Amino acid sequence: MDSEQRNTNTVNRILILIAMVLGAIIGVMSASHFYTQKEYASLNEKIGNVLTLVQDNYVDTVDIDSVGDRMIAAILSELDPHCTYLSARDAERTEELMRGNFEGVGIVLHREGDTTFIGQILDDGPSSASGLLPGDFIWAVDGVQVTGMPADSVVARLRGPSRSKVKITIKRKLSTKTVTIRRGLVLHKTVMYSDMIDRTTGYILLSSFSSTSHEEFHNALSLLLYKGMKNLILDLRGNGGGSLESAVGIANEFLPKGSLIVYTQGAHQSREDVIARAGGLFTEGKLTVLVDESSASASEVVSGALQDNDRATIIGRRTFGKGLVQREFHLQDGSSVLLTVARYYTPSGRCIQRPYDQGTDEYYRDYLEQLMEESYADNPTLHVTDSTPYRTVGGRVVYGGGGIFPDQLIPYHKDPSFVYYNKLSSHGILTRAAFEQVRLHAEELLKHYPSLDLFCNHYSVSNSLLEHVVDLGEKADVPFDKASFEVQRRLISTIIKAYIAESLYGQQAFYRIFLTEDEDVKQARKMQ
Repeated sequence: MDSEQRNTNTVNRILILIAMVLGAIIGVMSASHFYTQKEYASLNEKIGNVLTLVQDNYVDTVDIDSVGDRMIAAILSELDPHCTYLSARDAERTEELMRGNFEGVGIVLHREGDTTFIGQILDDGPSSASGLLPGDFIWAVDGVQVTGMPADSVVARLRGPSRSKVKITIKRKLSTKTVTIRRGLVLHKTVMYSDMIDRTTGYILLSSFSSTSHEEFHNALSLLLYKGMKNLILDLRGNGGGSLESAVGIANEFLPKGSLIVYTQGAHQSREDVIARAGGLFTEGKLTVLVDESSASASEVVSGALQDNDRATIIGRRTFGKGLVQREFHLQDGSSVLLTVARYYTPSGRCIQRPYDQGTDEYYRDYLEQLMEESYADNPTLHVTDSTPYRTVGGRVVYGGGGIFPDQLIPYHKDPSFVYYNKLSSHGILTRAAFEQVRLHAEELLKHYPSLDLFCNHYSVSNSLLEHVVDLGEKADVPFDKASFEVQRRLISTIIKAYIAESLYGQQAFYRIFLTEDEDVKQARKMQ
């Protein structure tokens, strides 16, 4: 095949992909504009001419497939900040997160440089009875040495169809061991932690909204009620959203029948109201919702519904402000397009979405500026972009213009003693020190503390380990701050203990320990 024919074929493949994307976009826009075959052909021809010019004349060799992907992403970015093109691999990963499960061996990996360790073995997963331990160094998978491989490549070798087998060779201290594991379905749990935090107060931490989140949440809520819960703290901090269906189901657990939860509307979509059904488990008890600047989308649907119905007190900091409804359009090569088709509105009529009319760069720049301003403010309505007052069911004034403003603000922590702690954390010193303990002493720790209760009640971080943390910090250009260290010694010790517990006993162990020092949760309990 000559060069001209190869160029033509490559450009044609890109044109087909772009045509599918344009078809998805045009399909949504067609209600307001009819594209004739002539207009469509002209647009395709123009794109093809540009790609041919690049292929034949550009100064450097070009990966035209990559150019095509970036071109599609550029087309979508002109619409709004959340229209997205997903490659086939990214689309598959997104589907796994939304589905709430994947097929694999049930191991959480821990990377140090180009070396892969077992960071955690998931309860009830395919590896739970394999004899593998957190801290084991993964040497080979199916006889192929994986040292030096990128993390994605190691994950790809461990993944595979359910019921298929994989051989994992590990090194533990001076011994080498190979185990065979039959792959299975691994659950991606979104209720990260739930328990009673005092005699009458329950706590649920939800990390995202997948298709299984409502069921997980319902089960956790039922158990807390069985334990005698009268008050609940729902923690949505850092929850970037996900499934609207799960968000609606969770909001429904708190609202009486007939309450408006959310409505959606767009230029080509008429208003659709979502109304609470009968049967919510917790429609009367005291409810507090924790949010922050990373709570977005479905998190804002839930917090907005509960705030506008005067069902909960929203505590924390202003949420992100993502109120655009995306519909996924699947393309023939496995990739997909997330295209905005409507906006979310809270029951009072507030639009959750922050303005984006100045373009994507300005959209995120404005968000960062907002965070900087609010970090120095004690006013929860700072940076309001829409001064229109909206009214809750009970007549309270709330504001729109992007994000959910808390009823009670928890300002950023401004104690200067946190600076040293934050540097240790951001440089990965605390996780590194904790994992060193797991890597060197997992067997002994699990033998000495066979249950999480025993670990929580009796394990303490030694002075020598804290001194090691200081040494690791100095080697990473984090100078020792003795005064700050002494103020935050308890917090540093608690975080290290929580990381060790997470590796040995699972993610719930981390939060059980960490919540004892979580200042936001402490304030939420005081504000109840």
